Amino acid sequence: MRSFLRYLLIPAMILAAHAPADAQEQTSHSRFIATYFYTNVRCPSCLTIERWTSETIQEEFGDEIQRGVLTWRTINLDGEGNFHFVKDYNLYTKSVIISEVAGSGEVRWKNLARVWELLRNEGGFRRYVKSELRDFMERP
Repeated sequence: MRSFLRYLLIPAMILAAHAPADAQEQTSHSRFIATYFYTNVRCPSCLTIERWTSETIQEEFGDEIQRGVLTWRTINLDGEGNFHFVKDYNLYTKSVIISEVAGSGEVRWKNLARVWELLRNEGGFRRYVKSELRDFMERP
């Protein structure tokens, strides 16, 4: 009877020994966050940047959003506790920031500063956001 129990317990022990590694491996995978930072003062240009960025990301990266690889969000810098982002990302105006998160921390980030230059060119704006985000997600 003891040897029979031993044969039942050994596979369970092997599976238990590998469970933390599998869980650790899952949390070490990168996730990406695209954020539009704004303030209480919202001009037409700011609203356009937010709208075009949101539409582009949702249309071009819908699969990544569904799989949880990419998160799209907006953050009001005037909101309570949000001012630290100004220092974290060296923000001086409304901005689109893309970042990579692995484990529990941010690994790297990039400011898509050209969104302001491309405000009069919707197609160029959308291509820029798409290519910058795609490149950022594919290359470390």
